[in-house]
Amino acid sequence: MTSMRTLGLSMITTIAVCAGVAASASAALPEFVPSPAPFTVKSGATTMETTSKAKIVCAADTGVGEVMGPKTGTAQLVLTGCEFVTLSLPCMSVGRPPGEVVTASLLMTLGYINTPKKEVGIDLSTATGGPLMEFVCGALRVLVSGSVIGKITPVNKLVAPPGHFILKFTQAAGKQKPPKFELGPIDVPSMSFGGPFIESGLTSTETVAFPIGMMIAA
Repeated sequence: MTSMRTLGLSMITTIAVCAGVAASASAALPEFVPSPAPFTVKSGATTMETTSKAKIVCAADTGVGEVMGPKTGTAQLVLTGCEFVTLSLPCMSVGRPPGEVVTASLLMTLGYINTPKKEVGIDLSTATGGPLMEFVCGALRVLVSGSVIGKITPVNKLVAPPGHFILKFTQAAGKQKPPKFELGPIDVPSMSFGGPFIESGLTSTETVAFPIGMMIAA
């Protein structure tokens, strides 16, 4: 009887340990595989809109970045053809030609939007908590603060050159979708035009290309 009891306890312990390891592995996902690795990014039109209907539209963007670890990376974008369409004013970063806006050095963080559906997102923020972008439109000083999440696809599939990932940012009337990672805090951008910050959203479809085969394991 003692032997059977010992065997039963041993089996329970083994199952519990295996379950714990599996849960730990699952908790570690999603991840970039392999890392580190450089990448390039580009898109067509980008729209930034506040809940008060102020709207800035850029014609295109390009950028470079690097995956630094399984869940993190850095990136910097240059947006061109930028205009504060609400007031028909060209926008530009200091020292740049009209229409050109440069982001800060952005911190990328990988996370789940929906775990059961294997929906994965990338959150763009700054390591210091400073503005994502700072520029002028006419005499207006514009700050874009906070952070923004976009959905990246595909997942669990090796993407080799010349293939690429799609990073899609979606908003409606200044409300970002999704507004946060699963189980995470609200995580949206906001804009200031010299006054209080106003909740905002960003729309853009970025292509993200690596010079090597890359996978997002989810």
